[in-house]
Amino acid sequence: MHEYGDCSFCGGNVLNRKVELDYRFKGKLYIFQNVPAGVCHQCGEKYLTAKVAKEIEHKILTKEKWDKVISVPVEVFP
Repeated sequence: MHEYGDCSFCGGNVLNRKVELDYRFKGKLYIFQNVPAGVCHQCGEKYLTAKVAKEIEHKILTKEKWDKVISVPVEVFP
């Protein structure tokens, strides 16, 4: 368990949770599930530890086979 302190945006209490995280890297969207994070109970802002953030980046750079791949619709406004 990590102690996150208060939310830097609204001052709310930040609690340990498992979250789904959308992460964009070099024009691609990656979705990570069950990510340990701090979540503000008041505004919903998410906080990652440096260890978790580095693990996510490492997986993006080195993982060859992902657990699941989904199709995402995209609309471009003129």
